[in-house]
Amino acid sequence: MSDHECACGSGSDRQVVNANATAERWLADDSVLDAELPADVRTALGRLVCEDEIETLSGWVAEVRRRTGGGAVGIEDLCHTGEETGHRGELDGETYHFRCFYDAVILSALAETPVSIRIESPDGIVIEARADRPADLTVTPESAVFSFGVAESVEPPADGEPSHADIYAAVCPYVRAFPGRDAYERWAETVPAATVALPLEGATDIAAALVE
Repeated sequence: MSDHECACGSGSDRQVVNANATAERWLADDSVLDAELPADVRTALGRLVCEDEIETLSGWVAEVRRRTGGGAVGIEDLCHTGEETGHRGELDGETYHFRCFYDAVILSALAETPVSIRIESPDGIVIEARADRPADLTVTPESAVFSFGVAESVEPPADGEPSHADIYAAVCPYVRAFPGRDAYERWAETVPAATVALPLEGATDIAAALVE
């Protein structure tokens, strides 16, 4: 996806109190893809894609892949930008800049050679990662986590088929990395979104499901 099509920055700096944000929003076991998402996340994701609910991250992956014709997500589907950003991946001597940090993780799942990843938290704290193999992500600091979320105000498109731009605008501002859970929880209380957090180390599970 080209930079002019991505709306990933929309709403990401809006400061509000999110009464639904709690410290219990945490997926940390080995089956994060199949763990039930919080109720507000399930409802908002379903509203975005004109379904009753999206119950799990594996269900969300299925919806994303359906919009790529059922095939795997490729490098061309990522939210690239020609500008320098705080989120980038280095692969075979080439640097890819992204609006959404998680696209750098997806890049590592697509690559057959090591990928170095540099991302920034909403507070500007730098988090580094390296993927020597697609399923092996080493993160500094080890306590780093990431959020997955969707705007609470999202409305389904009139034609019932959200575009890539619709999905990025509703989801990408709330897929962010943090140095630890405390930082995530403070941020979650200020954004107009339904969110959940996961360990950043091991984040390749979702990426692998998108590209396999």
